[in-house]
Amino acid sequence: MRDSVHRRLYALQCVLLGLPTVVACGLVAVQGLRHVEVHRRFLLAGNEGGLLLLWGGAGLLGLLAWVWLSGLYLRQGRDGLRAAGSLPWAGLAVGVLAAGSLLLVLLYACVVGSWQVLGYLVFGPLLLVPSLHLTWVRRASGPA
Repeated sequence: MRDSVHRRLYALQCVLLGLPTVVACGLVAVQGLRHVEVHRRFLLAGNEGGLLLLWGGAGLLGLLAWVWLSGLYLRQGRDGLRAAGSLPWAGLAVGVLAAGSLLLVLLYACVVGSWQVLGYLVFGPLLLVPSLHLTWVRRASGPA
């Protein structure tokens, strides 16, 4: 498939999956990181506050890396992805781990019969599809 077709498909993925996730995750991540220390002693017992802080920070890092790499790909194509340093790809990998762990939690909740958690799909797992597309396009052989 030509790079122009991949770019159009990726732009569609960005609008349908990325935009709702960026809006939802951006708002929740910033708000959550602001208030995790304030509410830790009231809502959480033990070390959960630190875990939530790391999980939220990983998600926010992945979100920022995805936005960065998406901009590079939509402007410069495959060459832009290949020229990107290792920092945005490492951030994307951390974000994929955070979104993947949330996806596992959601799958477990659905198995035990708690369907109300499906709304949490907008908080990261939807970005797994465009992230895998970026990785696939970057690693594909041949000229851009």
